[in-house]
Amino acid sequence: MAIASYNDWLSFMKEGREPDPPIREPVLESWKRCLAMQLNPYEFSRTPPDEAVKGAGENRLLEMLRGITERSMKGTRGSRMAWLLCDTGGVIIHIGSYNQQILDMLQSNGITAGISLDEANAGTNGLSLAMINRTPAICCGAEHFFQKFHQFSEAAAPFFDLEGVPVGYMALLGMLPEADVSILRSSINLLINILDRELRLNRARDVQIELKTRFDRFYKDDLKPIVIVTRTGYLRMINPAAAKLFDITGKNLEEKNLDKLAGFTPAIKEITQSAIACSAKPMEIRLSDRHLDVSYEKIPIFSASEEFLGAILIFMEKSERSKETGGAESEAKYTFKDIIGKAPSIMMAKELATRAAETSVNVFLSGPSGTGKEMFAQSIHNASDRKKYPFVPINCAAIPREIAESELFGYASGAFTGASRSGKIGKLEAADKGTVFLDEIGDMPFELQAKLLRMLEERTITRIGSSREIPVNIRIIAATNKDIQALIRQNRFREDLYYRISVTTINLPSLSDSKDDIPELVHNFIEYYNEAMGKKVMGIGEPIMERFKTYPWPGNIRELKNAIEFSVMLNRGEDIITWKDLPGQLRMALLYRDPQDTDTAASRQMDPLSQERREVVDSEKALYEKAVRMAKGNISEAARILKVGRSTLYRKMRKFNLKF
Repeated sequence: MAIASYNDWLSFMKEGREPDPPIREPVLESWKRCLAMQLNPYEFSRTPPDEAVKGAGENRLLEMLRGITERSMKGTRGSRMAWLLCDTGGVIIHIGSYNQQILDMLQSNGITAGISLDEANAGTNGLSLAMINRTPAICCGAEHFFQKFHQFSEAAAPFFDLEGVPVGYMALLGMLPEADVSILRSSINLLINILDRELRLNRARDVQIELKTRFDRFYKDDLKPIVIVTRTGYLRMINPAAAKLFDITGKNLEEKNLDKLAGFTPAIKEITQSAIACSAKPMEIRLSDRHLDVSYEKIPIFSASEEFLGAILIFMEKSERSKETGGAESEAKYTFKDIIGKAPSIMMAKELATRAAETSVNVFLSGPSGTGKEMFAQSIHNASDRKKYPFVPINCAAIPREIAESELFGYASGAFTGASRSGKIGKLEAADKGTVFLDEIGDMPFELQAKLLRMLEERTITRIGSSREIPVNIRIIAATNKDIQALIRQNRFREDLYYRISVTTINLPSLSDSKDDIPELVHNFIEYYNEAMGKKVMGIGEPIMERFKTYPWPGNIRELKNAIEFSVMLNRGEDIITWKDLPGQLRMALLYRDPQDTDTAASRQMDPLSQERREVVDSEKALYEKAVRMAKGNISEAARILKVGRSTLYRKMRKFNLKF
């Protein structure tokens, strides 16, 4: 739908004729309501200030947004832009700008503090459109109902408190022609994001200071290696015992990424993403001169409002790692019963995986990130004759290129400088008779692919520095979220290896392709995390569930699962999940996104150039429309201006529904 022109506005106001081609539907519907209310598009009379709203400016969130806006808009000093903050009734509480000209222009047009910009008073405008659906909206030039507002371009949005309750509205205005409505829309979205982030940070800031004071003495005195880290894996504190264990020296270690100070498997960032406490969990620490096997205990840290802040990690050193173990995990806990979903695509994937489990053929799992590829791999292993033997997951993207070969194939005694005297068994050899899950196989170093191919063909392993071939009997389940055919065309993945590992290919659907399964998934995740955290969360609010069904879920099932884990953790334990419990980024996406935009968002995922394609179509339509108007409807003249044939012009006119 196009933005209305002055001619569109004029013909509608004078004759009641709807524009052709159609303009944006929210604008047209608003025009109709304004005429039904008998508003005169040529006479805007401001409503006198309402005494009842004098105290509204004291609202804490309004004041916070005012400060954020003033700081963020300093770079617009040379532009004719202004910002308006309004209460929930659309009454202007504050008008600000760094340009006196636009302030004077607003004043002369009757836009002052105390008046309402709702539809009944100010007709069609950005803020009134935002008020109708409580979603961000734009209004540009002649889209405004009142003629005197045609000189403005505008973007507006509601803002909410932590409970998801609307507190007020904000609008950015600019003078045409310099004000680009798309820039105004992006700017207001950024400001609302900053406000929501500030709300959540303020809630945690005081608690963080209290935590540091509370643990300071404990960290200095305790002999156990202890660190406190944020939920993103950054150091807040480290005691001397931990610094010694990790060979860390120097000061000012706070805010450092712990995973970059030493090599941890599993990674610290991976551990601290979850709010579930655990103890006696194994970990490998790779230092410059040795590898250590340790166990760790994790104690999650929560704010006073039960927001997950990070974790205390207490390490128990066991011993220097035995070089003759492959460090291979052999636990596969998932079965096909754990895979939830009744969508046809999921049922088809489960059926094919079940059949593959009855054989020993290699399996290739493809699909977007977060669709449960490892769960399928474990289920195939547990349904096969190999279930009594090791299941070894290997993330090909996580193993450093320099040690990838030794990790997978092992090495013999004295194979290279620093190698163990007794050598080391590789993960593939350690998985003998079992299953190897090669996750992210598209990231496997190209030079290593040849050796893996040889292993698959000859069923033998040769350690680095040795000529002895060791027979192995393993099944390969490989997975990737990349376009493997594109990697083959780019000579980044061996075609012969692909055919060896893809005897059976199973495509796992994205969550957006199986949205009917979302309620059941949410219910199961809540039950799981209730048990893990000792809580009794009763469910999720219906408005949130409805938004879940329309959200595109770019992170798929993993994103949904993480969101429920975070929400259960924040919830007091016997309530339903509400807006304040959701992760910040998801909360923003659900609260401030128009549900009608869902199909557009989904199409953008399938076609990342969808926006650009629409812009090209719109530009081409405008080009042909302008040429025909310049020629005053003379088709031959219009074709000459466009330098195309008459038949082409007629075809384009039919395509774009152009009538003259």
